[in-house]
Amino acid sequence: MASMPTTRRSFLAQSSALLGSATLSGLLPQPLYAAQKNPNDFVIVEGHRDIWEFNARLALKDPKQWSPLRDFIAPRLIDAGYTVAIVPCGGDSIAERGGLDPLFEGSMRTLDMLLTGVEETNGKVSILRSKQDLPTGPTPGHVQIFLDMEGGASLQDNEPEPGYNPERYMALLRQFFRLGMRGLQLTHNARNLLGQGVGEGHTGQPLSEFGVAVVKEMNALGMMVGVSHLSGAGLLQVCEISTKPIVSTHQNVRPFLDSPIELTDEEIHAVARTGGIVGVRYIADLFGYKQLVDEIEYLAKKIGPEHIGIGWLGHDVDNPDPHTIPGYGPSKKFTGVEAQTIRQHWETFLTLLSDRGFTDDHIRMIAGGNYLRIWKQILPDRDPAPTTGPSFPHFQPDRKGMHD
Repeated sequence: MASMPTTRRSFLAQSSALLGSATLSGLLPQPLYAAQKNPNDFVIVEGHRDIWEFNARLALKDPKQWSPLRDFIAPRLIDAGYTVAIVPCGGDSIAERGGLDPLFEGSMRTLDMLLTGVEETNGKVSILRSKQDLPTGPTPGHVQIFLDMEGGASLQDNEPEPGYNPERYMALLRQFFRLGMRGLQLTHNARNLLGQGVGEGHTGQPLSEFGVAVVKEMNALGMMVGVSHLSGAGLLQVCEISTKPIVSTHQNVRPFLDSPIELTDEEIHAVARTGGIVGVRYIADLFGYKQLVDEIEYLAKKIGPEHIGIGWLGHDVDNPDPHTIPGYGPSKKFTGVEAQTIRQHWETFLTLLSDRGFTDDHIRMIAGGNYLRIWKQILPDRDPAPTTGPSFPHFQPDRKGMHD
């Protein structure tokens, strides 16, 4: 009998927190009290903001809900002091495609939803496409979106072209790149033509030949290679073949959580050796802020604060779970993180880091500075999409050595 596919939520339901609060009490000096931190004093980069709230609001019959970025999400991100939010513009999970079954069509519709939403904000939101767009510090009143894709199945061609130049296999990747996508997580939990996700077990298999070619083309184009949900064997292979830093935008680490999706010590060291980032995330009813700070202490000891990021600090009072929009549908009482604003999340979390002995310089790296560092290494110098006119010379990807 075939087993049922494993989803992210079933992974998290299987997970269990293993370590208590006294994990690394000797790693950093322990102040008695730290003043509350202001998110506006830091570059804040959220590593993974799923499109659940977009889906939930657009599914309502009330037209007042149909501009979710302009009217609901962007104002809260700006209030919270966000600089950049990394947002899936499609992917292998149907949730990343707005509930649409066709892979390519669903991802294109999600990308259109985000680009149209940005256009509606009258300049309050913009897309981060190149080094020219990188912020130099906090950006009050403005937030950028970094377009990621959560799984590369939308890029695969189900009808191979024998005898054709293999460069044609990269056509869909390059088209998404031209439209503004700057990151790709190679798989979600399941297998696609690039590689194997963790749904069939953590270790799994390495990348396919196509998956290897995609990583090399991403390096050439100037895209961020993501390994969240990728098998352990695939992750270690990516760390070997990528010439640029790689990221795990939203995974926790063992032994803090025990589930197939979490990273091992070998894997976090491999990511760090590329110059990359391990991004940790809050999980409702399972892994709270205190455990996250324990985990960050652990990572700081293992790989240093220069390789740590924040994936997700939870749902907030205006979208307390993936399917709940206050005022619509059955009412449910939420407490704790889910009853707070996004700004309160970051005030609390940054202050906890400071209480634990992390300096402001450490916090700047963890909160978002590490992403700025790797984007300076990865992204193209300018947006290659405008290909006409004297201001936009023809874009030439850097493919030196990619076929070695």
